[in-house]
Amino acid sequence: MNTTSLETFSLLAPEIVLVIAALVAYLGGAFMGLRAGWLVAAAGIAASMLVARGQAADPAFSAGVSIDAFSTFIRWTVLSLGILLCLVQAGDLFASAVSRGPGLHRGGTCEEAGTFLLLLAGLSLVGVAGDLVVLFAGLELVSIPTYILLALKRTDARGQEAGLKYFFLSLVASAIFLYALASLYGIAGSTDMAAIAASLSADGAGRIAQAMLPLAIGMAIVGAAFRLAAVPMHFYAPDVYEGTSPGNAALLSTLPKVAGIVVLARLVAMVTPAAGPDLLWQILVVLAAVTMTVGNVMALWQSNIRRLLACSSIAHAGYLMVGVAAASAGAVSGGTHLFAAGGMSATLFYLATYAIATIGLFGAIAYLGHRWPEWTATSGPRPPREEISSVDDLDGLSGTNPVAAFAITVFLLSLAGIPPLPGFWGKLALALSALGVDGTAAIDSGSRRAWFVGVAVVLVLNAAIAAAYYLRLIAAMYFKTTKRGVQADGGLAAGVAMLACLVLVATVSIRPRGLLAAASRAGESLTPVTAPSAGASQSPDTLASR
Repeated sequence: MNTTSLETFSLLAPEIVLVIAALVAYLGGAFMGLRAGWLVAAAGIAASMLVARGQAADPAFSAGVSIDAFSTFIRWTVLSLGILLCLVQAGDLFASAVSRGPGLHRGGTCEEAGTFLLLLAGLSLVGVAGDLVVLFAGLELVSIPTYILLALKRTDARGQEAGLKYFFLSLVASAIFLYALASLYGIAGSTDMAAIAASLSADGAGRIAQAMLPLAIGMAIVGAAFRLAAVPMHFYAPDVYEGTSPGNAALLSTLPKVAGIVVLARLVAMVTPAAGPDLLWQILVVLAAVTMTVGNVMALWQSNIRRLLACSSIAHAGYLMVGVAAASAGAVSGGTHLFAAGGMSATLFYLATYAIATIGLFGAIAYLGHRWPEWTATSGPRPPREEISSVDDLDGLSGTNPVAAFAITVFLLSLAGIPPLPGFWGKLALALSALGVDGTAAIDSGSRRAWFVGVAVVLVLNAAIAAAYYLRLIAAMYFKTTKRGVQADGGLAAGVAMLACLVLVATVSIRPRGLLAAASRAGESLTPVTAPSAGASQSPDTLASR
Protein backbone atom coordinates (compact mmCIF):
# COMPACT_ATOMS: atom_id res chain seq x y z
CA MET A 1 0.00 0.00 0.00
CA ASN A 2 1.22 3.49 -0.81
CA THR A 3 1.80 5.81 2.09
CA THR A 4 -0.96 8.25 2.98
CA SER A 5 -0.35 11.74 1.64
CA LEU A 6 -2.17 14.99 0.95
CA GLU A 7 -3.08 13.49 -2.40
CA THR A 8 -5.05 10.78 -0.58
CA PHE A 9 -7.09 13.35 1.32
CA SER A 10 -7.63 15.21 -1.93
CA LEU A 11 -9.00 12.08 -3.59
CA LEU A 12 -11.30 11.49 -0.60
CA ALA A 13 -12.53 15.09 -0.48
CA PRO A 14 -16.18 14.22 -1.34
CA GLU A 15 -16.32 11.64 1.45
CA ILE A 16 -14.68 14.07 3.89
CA VAL A 17 -17.33 16.68 3.04
CA LEU A 18 -20.05 14.15 3.91
CA VAL A 19 -18.43 13.42 7.27
CA ILE A 20 -18.13 17.16 8.02
CA ALA A 21 -21.81 17.62 7.17
CA ALA A 22 -22.67 14.73 9.52
CA LEU A 23 -20.72 16.43 12.32
CA VAL A 24 -22.58 19.68 11.64
CA ALA A 25 -25.90 17.82 11.93
CA TYR A 26 -24.90 16.06 15.15
CA LEU A 27 -23.43 19.12 16.88
CA GLY A 28 -26.12 21.47 15.61
CA GLY A 29 -28.84 19.22 16.92
CA ALA A 30 -27.14 18.69 20.27
CA PHE A 31 -26.00 22.22 21.11
CA MET A 32 -27.86 24.68 18.88
CA GLY A 33 -31.36 23.24 18.80
CA LEU A 34 -31.14 22.53 15.06
CA ARG A 35 -34.11 20.48 13.82
CA ALA A 36 -33.78 20.72 10.03
CA GLY A 37 -31.55 17.64 9.93
CA TRP A 38 -32.51 16.47 6.47
CA LEU A 39 -31.95 19.95 5.06
CA VAL A 40 -28.39 19.78 6.41
CA ALA A 41 -28.03 16.32 4.85
CA ALA A 42 -29.22 17.54 1.45
CA ALA A 43 -26.82 20.51 1.62
CA GLY A 44 -23.95 18.19 2.57
CA ILE A 45 -24.66 15.84 -0.35
CA ALA A 46 -24.88 18.81 -2.75
CA ALA A 47 -21.54 20.13 -1.47
CA SER A 48 -19.97 16.70 -1.92
CA MET A 49 -21.23 16.63 -5.50
CA LEU A 50 -19.63 20.00 -6.20
CA VAL A 51 -16.31 18.82 -4.77
CA ALA A 52 -16.45 15.58 -6.77
CA ARG A 53 -17.27 17.45 -9.94
CA GLY A 54 -14.26 19.72 -9.41
CA GLN A 55 -11.82 16.80 -9.17
CA ALA A 56 -9.62 15.92 -12.12
CA ALA A 57 -11.03 13.30 -14.48
CA ASP A 58 -7.70 11.47 -14.80
CA PRO A 59 -7.38 8.14 -12.98
CA ALA A 60 -5.39 8.24 -9.75
CA PHE A 61 -4.23 5.84 -7.06
CA SER A 62 -2.96 6.72 -3.59
CA ALA A 63 -2.81 4.80 -0.29
CA GLY A 64 -5.46 2.25 -1.14
CA VAL A 65 -7.80 4.76 -2.84
CA SER A 66 -8.41 4.12 -6.53
CA ILE A 67 -10.16 6.72 -8.68
CA ASP A 68 -11.13 5.41 -12.10
CA ALA A 69 -14.26 5.16 -14.24
CA PHE A 70 -15.75 2.44 -12.02
CA SER A 71 -15.20 4.22 -8.71
CA THR A 72 -16.41 7.50 -10.22
CA PHE A 73 -19.62 5.84 -11.42
CA ILE A 74 -20.22 4.31 -7.98
CA ARG A 75 -19.49 7.59 -6.19
CA TRP A 76 -21.95 9.55 -8.33
CA THR A 77 -24.53 6.81 -8.04
CA VAL A 78 -24.25 6.92 -4.25
CA LEU A 79 -24.55 10.72 -4.12
CA SER A 80 -27.46 10.80 -6.56
CA LEU A 81 -29.37 8.09 -4.72
CA GLY A 82 -28.49 9.83 -1.46
CA ILE A 83 -30.35 12.99 -2.53
CA LEU A 84 -33.46 10.98 -3.44
CA LEU A 85 -33.36 8.94 -0.23
CA CYS A 86 -32.86 12.11 1.78
CA LEU A 87 -36.16 13.40 0.40
CA VAL A 88 -37.94 10.12 1.16
CA GLN A 89 -36.61 10.05 4.71
CA ALA A 90 -37.59 13.67 5.29
CA GLY A 91 -41.12 12.88 4.13
CA ASP A 92 -41.42 9.78 6.29
CA LEU A 93 -43.42 11.53 9.02
CA PHE A 94 -44.41 8.75 11.39
CA ALA A 95 -42.43 6.86 14.01
CA SER A 96 -44.59 3.75 13.99
CA ALA A 97 -47.85 2.40 12.70
CA VAL A 98 -49.47 2.99 16.09
CA SER A 99 -48.65 6.68 16.46
CA ARG A 100 -51.51 8.88 17.61
CA GLY A 101 -52.15 12.51 16.71
CA PRO A 102 -49.57 14.62 18.59
CA GLY A 103 -47.16 11.70 18.71
CA LEU A 104 -46.48 12.13 15.03
CA HIS A 105 -42.78 11.83 14.26
CA ARG A 106 -41.51 14.68 12.16
CA GLY A 107 -38.67 12.76 10.59
CA GLY A 108 -36.16 15.61 10.58
CA THR A 109 -33.98 14.73 13.54
CA CYS A 110 -30.32 15.59 13.21
CA GLU A 111 -29.34 12.19 14.62
CA GLU A 112 -30.99 10.41 11.71
CA ALA A 113 -29.63 12.83 9.11
CA GLY A 114 -26.07 12.70 10.46
CA THR A 115 -26.12 8.92 10.59
CA PHE A 116 -27.41 8.78 7.03
CA LEU A 117 -24.53 10.99 5.85
CA LEU A 118 -22.01 8.67 7.51
CA LEU A 119 -23.62 5.74 5.70
CA LEU A 120 -23.24 7.53 2.37
CA ALA A 121 -19.61 8.35 3.17
CA GLY A 122 -18.91 4.69 3.94
CA LEU A 123 -20.61 3.49 0.77
CA SER A 124 -18.70 5.98 -1.36
CA LEU A 125 -15.50 4.80 0.34
CA VAL A 126 -16.37 1.23 -0.63
CA GLY A 127 -16.62 2.36 -4.25
CA VAL A 128 -13.18 4.01 -4.34
CA ALA A 129 -11.39 1.34 -2.27
CA GLY A 130 -8.33 -0.19 -3.88
CA ASP A 131 -7.20 -2.03 -0.76
CA LEU A 132 -8.91 -4.75 1.32
CA VAL A 133 -8.54 -2.78 4.55
CA VAL A 134 -10.18 0.30 3.05
CA LEU A 135 -12.91 -1.89 1.56
CA PHE A 136 -13.74 -3.53 4.88
CA ALA A 137 -13.65 -0.21 6.73
CA GLY A 138 -16.10 1.23 4.21
CA LEU A 139 -18.44 -1.74 4.52
CA GLU A 140 -18.54 -1.40 8.30
CA LEU A 141 -19.20 2.32 7.91
CA VAL A 142 -22.26 1.25 5.92
CA SER A 143 -23.44 -1.46 8.32
CA ILE A 144 -23.14 0.38 11.65
CA PRO A 145 -25.14 3.47 10.61
CA THR A 146 -27.78 1.16 9.15
CA TYR A 147 -28.31 -0.45 12.58
CA ILE A 148 -28.70 3.00 14.12
CA LEU A 149 -31.19 4.19 11.49
CA LEU A 150 -33.30 1.09 11.97
CA ALA A 151 -33.34 1.68 15.73
CA LEU A 152 -34.05 5.43 15.50
CA LYS A 153 -36.86 5.37 12.98
CA ARG A 154 -39.15 2.83 14.61
CA THR A 155 -39.75 2.58 18.35
CA ASP A 156 -42.45 -0.10 18.36
CA ALA A 157 -41.90 -3.82 18.86
CA ARG A 158 -41.77 -4.67 15.16
CA GLY A 159 -39.21 -1.95 14.53
CA GLN A 160 -36.97 -3.22 17.33
CA GLU A 161 -37.29 -6.77 16.00
CA ALA A 162 -36.32 -5.63 12.51
CA GLY A 163 -33.27 -3.79 13.85
CA LEU A 164 -32.07 -6.76 15.90
CA LYS A 165 -32.49 -9.24 13.04
CA TYR A 166 -30.49 -7.08 10.69
CA PHE A 167 -27.87 -6.42 13.37
CA PHE A 168 -27.13 -10.06 14.21
CA LEU A 169 -27.18 -11.30 10.62
CA SER A 170 -24.92 -8.44 9.57
CA LEU A 171 -22.42 -9.43 12.24
CA VAL A 172 -22.32 -12.96 10.88
CA ALA A 173 -21.91 -11.74 7.30
CA SER A 174 -19.15 -9.32 8.27
CA ALA A 175 -17.26 -12.03 10.15
CA ILE A 176 -17.45 -14.40 7.19
CA PHE A 177 -16.33 -11.67 4.81
CA LEU A 178 -13.43 -10.80 7.09
CA TYR A 179 -12.28 -14.42 6.93
CA ALA A 180 -12.39 -14.14 3.12
CA LEU A 181 -10.18 -11.05 3.21
CA ALA A 182 -7.76 -12.80 5.58
CA SER A 183 -7.54 -15.72 3.16
CA LEU A 184 -6.80 -13.41 0.24
CA TYR A 185 -4.11 -11.71 2.30
CA GLY A 186 -2.65 -15.11 3.14
CA ILE A 187 -2.57 -16.05 -0.52
CA ALA A 188 -0.95 -12.87 -1.86
CA GLY A 189 0.84 -11.49 1.20
CA SER A 190 -0.67 -8.07 0.53
CA THR A 191 -3.96 -6.24 1.04
CA ASP A 192 -3.57 -4.22 -2.15
CA MET A 193 -6.06 -5.46 -4.75
CA ALA A 194 -3.73 -4.93 -7.67
CA ALA A 195 -1.03 -6.96 -5.90
CA ILE A 196 -3.52 -9.74 -5.15
CA ALA A 197 -4.63 -9.86 -8.79
CA ALA A 198 -1.01 -10.00 -9.93
CA SER A 199 -0.23 -12.78 -7.45
CA LEU A 200 -3.22 -14.87 -8.53
CA SER A 201 -2.41 -14.47 -12.22
CA ALA A 202 1.29 -15.27 -11.78
CA ASP A 203 2.56 -18.53 -13.19
CA GLY A 204 3.37 -21.21 -10.71
CA ALA A 205 1.10 -20.06 -7.88
CA GLY A 206 1.57 -22.25 -4.84
CA ARG A 207 -0.65 -25.20 -4.06
CA ILE A 208 -1.69 -23.69 -0.73
CA ALA A 209 -2.84 -20.57 -2.54
CA GLN A 210 -4.82 -22.61 -5.04
CA ALA A 211 -6.41 -24.57 -2.20
CA MET A 212 -7.33 -21.45 -0.23
CA LEU A 213 -8.76 -19.56 -3.19
CA PRO A 214 -12.09 -21.48 -3.43
CA LEU A 215 -12.62 -20.94 0.31
CA ALA A 216 -11.93 -17.22 -0.04
CA ILE A 217 -14.27 -16.95 -3.03
CA GLY A 218 -17.08 -18.76 -1.23
CA MET A 219 -16.86 -16.65 1.92
CA ALA A 220 -16.61 -13.39 -0.04
CA ILE A 221 -19.74 -14.30 -2.00
CA VAL A 222 -21.61 -15.03 1.24
CA GLY A 223 -20.62 -11.61 2.59
CA ALA A 224 -21.80 -9.93 -0.60
CA ALA A 225 -24.99 -12.01 -0.68
CA PHE A 226 -26.13 -10.55 2.65
CA ARG A 227 -25.88 -7.02 1.33
CA LEU A 228 -27.62 -8.00 -1.89
CA ALA A 229 -30.32 -9.95 0.01
CA ALA A 230 -29.43 -12.91 -2.22
CA VAL A 231 -29.65 -16.63 -1.48
CA PRO A 232 -28.54 -17.99 0.98
CA MET A 233 -28.61 -14.73 3.02
CA HIS A 234 -32.01 -13.54 1.86
CA PHE A 235 -34.35 -14.73 4.61
CA TYR A 236 -34.12 -11.62 6.79
CA ALA A 237 -35.46 -9.23 4.13
CA PRO A 238 -39.28 -9.69 4.38
CA ASP A 239 -39.37 -9.36 8.18
CA VAL A 240 -37.00 -6.39 8.29
CA TYR A 241 -38.76 -4.51 5.48
CA GLU A 242 -42.15 -5.07 7.11
CA GLY A 243 -40.95 -3.92 10.52
CA THR A 244 -39.20 -0.74 9.46
CA SER A 245 -40.43 2.51 7.89
CA PRO A 246 -40.89 3.09 4.13
CA GLY A 247 -37.84 5.38 4.11
CA ASN A 248 -35.61 2.77 5.69
CA ALA A 249 -37.05 0.08 3.42
CA ALA A 250 -36.07 2.24 0.43
CA LEU A 251 -32.57 2.57 1.88
CA LEU A 252 -32.20 -1.17 2.57
CA SER A 253 -33.38 -2.13 -0.90
CA THR A 254 -30.83 0.08 -2.70
CA LEU A 255 -27.68 1.23 -0.89
CA PRO A 256 -26.55 -2.17 0.50
CA LYS A 257 -27.02 -3.59 -3.00
CA VAL A 258 -24.53 -1.04 -4.31
CA ALA A 259 -22.04 -2.27 -1.70
CA GLY A 260 -22.69 -5.90 -2.61
CA ILE A 261 -22.15 -5.27 -6.32
CA VAL A 262 -18.89 -3.41 -5.60
CA VAL A 263 -17.64 -6.36 -3.52
CA LEU A 264 -18.46 -8.85 -6.29
CA ALA A 265 -16.98 -6.56 -8.94
CA ARG A 266 -13.70 -6.22 -7.04
CA LEU A 267 -13.65 -9.99 -6.48
CA VAL A 268 -14.13 -10.63 -10.19
CA ALA A 269 -11.37 -8.14 -11.03
CA MET A 270 -8.95 -9.86 -8.66
CA VAL A 271 -9.77 -13.49 -9.48
CA THR A 272 -10.46 -13.37 -13.24
CA PRO A 273 -6.78 -12.73 -14.16
CA ALA A 274 -5.88 -15.93 -12.29
CA ALA A 275 -6.59 -17.95 -15.45
CA GLY A 276 -10.28 -17.54 -14.47
CA PRO A 277 -11.18 -20.45 -12.20
CA ASP A 278 -14.59 -21.80 -13.25
CA LEU A 279 -15.73 -21.91 -9.65
CA LEU A 280 -16.50 -18.18 -9.43
CA TRP A 281 -18.77 -17.83 -12.44
CA GLN A 282 -20.41 -21.21 -11.78
CA ILE A 283 -21.36 -20.18 -8.23
CA LEU A 284 -22.66 -16.83 -9.46
CA VAL A 285 -24.75 -18.40 -12.23
CA VAL A 286 -26.36 -20.87 -9.83
CA LEU A 287 -27.00 -18.23 -7.17
CA ALA A 288 -28.43 -15.84 -9.76
CA ALA A 289 -30.91 -18.42 -11.04
CA VAL A 290 -31.91 -19.61 -7.56
CA THR A 291 -32.14 -16.09 -6.10
CA MET A 292 -34.39 -14.63 -8.78
CA THR A 293 -36.64 -17.69 -8.70
CA VAL A 294 -36.94 -17.81 -4.90
CA GLY A 295 -37.63 -14.08 -4.67
CA ASN A 296 -40.34 -14.06 -7.33
CA VAL A 297 -42.08 -17.19 -6.06
CA MET A 298 -42.09 -15.79 -2.52
CA ALA A 299 -43.56 -12.52 -3.77
CA LEU A 300 -46.52 -14.27 -5.39
CA TRP A 301 -47.90 -15.19 -1.96
CA GLN A 302 -47.44 -11.84 -0.20
CA SER A 303 -50.33 -9.55 0.71
CA ASN A 304 -48.23 -7.02 2.67
CA ILE A 305 -46.78 -4.37 0.34
CA ARG A 306 -43.38 -4.10 2.01
CA ARG A 307 -42.97 -7.86 2.29
CA LEU A 308 -43.86 -8.14 -1.40
CA LEU A 309 -41.29 -5.49 -2.31
CA ALA A 310 -38.72 -7.23 -0.09
CA CYS A 311 -39.21 -10.43 -2.08
CA SER A 312 -38.99 -8.38 -5.26
CA SER A 313 -35.68 -6.98 -3.98
CA ILE A 314 -34.39 -10.53 -3.54
CA ALA A 315 -35.34 -11.34 -7.14
CA HIS A 316 -33.58 -8.24 -8.47
CA ALA A 317 -30.42 -9.31 -6.64
CA GLY A 318 -30.54 -12.42 -8.81
CA TYR A 319 -30.86 -10.33 -11.96
CA LEU A 320 -27.87 -8.22 -10.95
CA MET A 321 -25.69 -11.30 -10.43
CA VAL A 322 -26.29 -12.44 -14.02
CA GLY A 323 -24.12 -9.62 -15.32
CA VAL A 324 -21.45 -10.21 -12.67
CA ALA A 325 -21.33 -13.90 -13.65
CA ALA A 326 -20.93 -12.95 -17.31
CA ALA A 327 -18.09 -10.59 -16.41
CA SER A 328 -16.42 -13.34 -14.41
CA ALA A 329 -16.62 -15.68 -17.40
CA GLY A 330 -14.85 -13.07 -19.52
CA ALA A 331 -17.72 -11.47 -21.39
CA VAL A 332 -16.66 -8.28 -23.11
CA SER A 333 -18.47 -5.61 -25.04
CA GLY A 334 -18.11 -5.11 -28.72
CA GLY A 335 -21.42 -6.24 -30.15
CA THR A 336 -23.23 -4.24 -32.79
CA HIS A 337 -26.38 -3.73 -30.70
CA LEU A 338 -26.61 -0.71 -28.43
CA PHE A 339 -27.17 -2.94 -25.41
CA ALA A 340 -24.55 -5.59 -26.25
CA ALA A 341 -22.48 -4.38 -23.30
CA GLY A 342 -20.15 -6.38 -21.07
CA GLY A 343 -21.56 -8.15 -18.04
CA MET A 344 -20.35 -5.65 -15.46
CA SER A 345 -21.57 -2.73 -17.54
CA ALA A 346 -25.02 -4.32 -17.81
CA THR A 347 -25.12 -4.86 -14.04
CA LEU A 348 -24.20 -1.24 -13.29
CA PHE A 349 -26.82 0.04 -15.72
CA TYR A 350 -29.50 -2.21 -14.23
CA LEU A 351 -28.48 -1.27 -10.69
CA ALA A 352 -29.06 2.42 -11.43
CA THR A 353 -32.43 1.87 -13.13
CA TYR A 354 -33.62 -0.50 -10.39
CA ALA A 355 -32.62 1.91 -7.63
CA ILE A 356 -34.46 4.86 -9.18
CA ALA A 357 -37.71 2.93 -9.59
CA THR A 358 -37.48 1.40 -6.13
CA ILE A 359 -36.83 4.69 -4.34
CA GLY A 360 -39.70 6.28 -6.24
CA LEU A 361 -42.00 3.43 -5.22
CA PHE A 362 -41.16 3.68 -1.52
CA GLY A 363 -41.34 7.46 -1.78
CA ALA A 364 -44.92 7.11 -3.00
CA ILE A 365 -45.76 4.77 -0.11
CA ALA A 366 -44.26 7.20 2.39
CA TYR A 367 -46.20 10.06 0.81
CA LEU A 368 -49.53 8.20 1.01
CA GLY A 369 -48.99 7.59 4.72
CA HIS A 370 -52.03 6.14 6.49
CA ARG A 371 -55.49 4.78 5.81
CA TRP A 372 -58.62 6.60 6.85
CA PRO A 373 -59.82 4.92 10.08
CA GLU A 374 -63.17 3.14 10.36
CA TRP A 375 -64.57 5.45 13.01
CA THR A 376 -67.48 7.74 13.78
CA ALA A 377 -68.06 10.22 16.57
CA THR A 378 -70.56 7.86 18.19
CA SER A 379 -68.38 4.74 18.02
CA GLY A 380 -66.09 5.72 20.90
CA PRO A 381 -62.48 6.94 21.06
CA ARG A 382 -60.67 7.52 17.80
CA PRO A 383 -58.70 4.36 16.91
CA PRO A 384 -54.94 4.41 16.25
CA ARG A 385 -53.88 5.54 12.81
CA GLU A 386 -53.11 2.56 10.60
CA GLU A 387 -50.22 2.77 8.18
CA ILE A 388 -50.73 1.60 4.60
CA SER A 389 -49.53 -1.98 4.68
CA SER A 390 -51.52 -4.36 2.48
CA VAL A 391 -52.24 -4.52 -1.23
CA ASP A 392 -55.94 -3.96 -0.46
CA ASP A 393 -55.09 -0.54 0.99
CA LEU A 394 -54.32 0.62 -2.56
CA ASP A 395 -57.80 -0.25 -3.85
CA GLY A 396 -59.20 2.57 -5.94
CA LEU A 397 -56.15 4.80 -5.51
CA SER A 398 -56.47 6.04 -9.10
CA GLY A 399 -59.71 7.75 -8.13
CA THR A 400 -58.54 9.34 -4.89
CA ASN A 401 -54.91 10.17 -5.80
CA PRO A 402 -54.37 9.73 -9.57
CA VAL A 403 -50.85 11.23 -9.61
CA ALA A 404 -49.54 8.79 -6.99
CA ALA A 405 -51.32 5.90 -8.71
CA PHE A 406 -49.76 6.80 -12.07
CA ALA A 407 -46.28 7.14 -10.56
CA ILE A 408 -46.56 3.78 -8.75
CA THR A 409 -47.73 2.15 -11.97
CA VAL A 410 -44.75 3.47 -13.93
CA PHE A 411 -42.32 2.27 -11.25
CA LEU A 412 -43.90 -1.17 -11.10
CA LEU A 413 -43.88 -1.56 -14.88
CA SER A 414 -40.21 -0.56 -14.97
CA LEU A 415 -39.35 -3.14 -12.32
CA ALA A 416 -41.33 -5.71 -14.33
CA GLY A 417 -39.27 -4.91 -17.43
CA ILE A 418 -42.04 -3.57 -19.67
CA PRO A 419 -40.71 -1.65 -22.73
CA PRO A 420 -39.73 1.10 -23.21
CA LEU A 421 -39.13 1.71 -19.49
CA PRO A 422 -35.58 1.52 -18.03
CA GLY A 423 -36.16 -1.89 -16.44
CA PHE A 424 -36.67 -3.38 -19.90
CA TRP A 425 -33.41 -1.95 -21.22
CA GLY A 426 -31.62 -3.22 -18.11
CA LYS A 427 -32.97 -6.75 -18.43
CA LEU A 428 -32.17 -6.73 -22.14
CA ALA A 429 -28.57 -5.70 -21.41
CA LEU A 430 -28.22 -8.46 -18.79
CA ALA A 431 -29.66 -11.13 -21.10
CA LEU A 432 -27.42 -10.06 -23.99
CA SER A 433 -24.35 -10.07 -21.73
CA ALA A 434 -25.15 -13.65 -20.72
CA LEU A 435 -25.77 -14.74 -24.31
CA GLY A 436 -22.50 -13.05 -25.31
CA VAL A 437 -20.38 -15.52 -23.31
CA ASP A 438 -18.73 -17.82 -25.91
CA GLY A 439 -21.33 -16.49 -28.32
CA THR A 440 -19.97 -18.38 -31.35
CA ALA A 441 -19.47 -21.71 -29.55
CA ALA A 442 -21.80 -24.68 -29.81
CA ILE A 443 -24.23 -25.27 -26.95
CA ASP A 444 -22.81 -28.50 -25.57
CA SER A 445 -23.87 -30.06 -22.31
CA GLY A 446 -21.83 -28.55 -19.50
CA SER A 447 -20.22 -25.88 -21.69
CA ARG A 448 -20.03 -22.27 -20.54
CA ARG A 449 -22.39 -21.22 -23.30
CA ALA A 450 -24.98 -23.75 -22.10
CA TRP A 451 -24.77 -22.36 -18.56
CA PHE A 452 -25.32 -18.78 -19.67
CA VAL A 453 -28.03 -19.54 -22.20
CA GLY A 454 -29.78 -21.38 -19.37
CA VAL A 455 -29.52 -18.46 -16.94
CA ALA A 456 -30.74 -16.06 -19.66
CA VAL A 457 -33.82 -18.24 -20.16
CA VAL A 458 -34.39 -18.32 -16.38
CA LEU A 459 -34.15 -14.51 -16.31
CA VAL A 460 -36.84 -14.16 -18.99
CA LEU A 461 -39.13 -16.65 -17.26
CA ASN A 462 -38.71 -14.88 -13.93
CA ALA A 463 -39.52 -11.54 -15.54
CA ALA A 464 -42.84 -13.07 -16.61
CA ILE A 465 -43.47 -14.40 -13.09
CA ALA A 466 -42.70 -11.00 -11.57
CA ALA A 467 -45.19 -9.31 -13.87
CA ALA A 468 -47.98 -11.27 -12.15
CA TYR A 469 -47.57 -9.68 -8.73
CA TYR A 470 -46.66 -6.24 -10.09
CA LEU A 471 -49.85 -6.25 -12.17
CA ARG A 472 -51.81 -7.29 -9.07
CA LEU A 473 -50.85 -3.99 -7.44
CA ILE A 474 -51.80 -2.05 -10.58
CA ALA A 475 -55.14 -3.85 -10.80
CA ALA A 476 -55.90 -2.92 -7.19
CA MET A 477 -55.37 0.78 -7.94
CA TYR A 478 -57.29 0.93 -11.21
CA PHE A 479 -59.88 -1.86 -11.23
CA LYS A 480 -61.09 -2.06 -7.62
CA THR A 481 -63.31 0.28 -5.66
CA THR A 482 -62.08 2.32 -2.71
CA LYS A 483 -62.88 0.82 0.68
CA ARG A 484 -61.25 3.15 3.17
CA GLY A 485 -58.94 5.34 1.12
CA VAL A 486 -55.63 6.88 2.11
CA GLN A 487 -54.95 10.12 3.93
CA ALA A 488 -51.89 11.13 1.86
CA ASP A 489 -50.48 12.53 5.10
CA GLY A 490 -46.84 11.82 4.36
CA GLY A 491 -44.48 14.72 3.98
CA LEU A 492 -44.20 16.86 0.89
CA ALA A 493 -40.55 15.80 0.54
CA ALA A 494 -41.59 12.19 -0.10
CA GLY A 495 -43.94 13.38 -2.83
CA VAL A 496 -41.12 15.40 -4.39
CA ALA A 497 -38.90 12.31 -4.35
CA MET A 498 -41.66 10.33 -6.07
CA LEU A 499 -42.00 12.93 -8.82
CA ALA A 500 -38.22 13.30 -9.22
CA CYS A 501 -37.88 9.53 -9.73
CA LEU A 502 -40.75 9.63 -12.21
CA VAL A 503 -38.90 12.26 -14.25
CA LEU A 504 -35.68 10.21 -14.13
CA VAL A 505 -37.49 7.06 -15.25
CA ALA A 506 -39.03 8.97 -18.17
CA THR A 507 -35.64 10.45 -19.12
CA VAL A 508 -33.86 7.10 -19.17
CA SER A 509 -36.78 5.54 -21.06
CA ILE A 510 -36.40 8.10 -23.84
CA ARG A 511 -32.60 8.40 -23.82
CA PRO A 512 -30.99 5.35 -22.22
CA ARG A 513 -27.75 5.76 -24.18
CA GLY A 514 -26.22 8.31 -21.78
CA LEU A 515 -26.54 6.16 -18.67
CA LEU A 516 -25.46 3.06 -20.57
CA ALA A 517 -22.35 4.83 -21.90
CA ALA A 518 -21.32 5.77 -18.36
CA ALA A 519 -22.00 2.23 -17.13
CA SER A 520 -20.03 0.77 -20.05
CA ARG A 521 -16.97 2.89 -19.32
CA ALA A 522 -17.20 1.96 -15.65
CA GLY A 523 -17.51 -1.77 -16.32
CA GLU A 524 -14.76 -1.88 -18.91
CA SER A 525 -12.33 -0.01 -16.63
CA LEU A 526 -12.68 -2.55 -13.84
CA THR A 527 -10.81 -5.57 -15.14
CA PRO A 528 -8.04 -6.13 -14.27
CA VAL A 529 -7.44 -4.16 -11.09
CA THR A 530 -4.35 -2.02 -11.60
CA ALA A 531 -2.97 1.20 -10.27
CA PRO A 532 -3.69 3.65 -13.12
CA SER A 533 -0.75 5.39 -14.70
CA ALA A 534 -0.55 9.15 -14.72
CA GLY A 535 -0.96 9.27 -18.46
CA ALA A 536 -3.95 6.99 -18.67
CA SER A 537 -6.74 8.37 -20.77
CA GLN A 538 -10.09 7.72 -19.10
CA SER A 539 -12.66 10.46 -18.69
CA PRO A 540 -15.93 8.68 -17.90
CA ASP A 541 -19.33 10.25 -18.22
CA THR A 542 -20.92 10.49 -14.81
CA LEU A 543 -24.46 10.61 -13.60
CA ALA A 544 -24.05 14.29 -12.77
CA SER A 545 -22.85 15.29 -16.20
CA ARG A 546 -26.20 14.62 -17.81
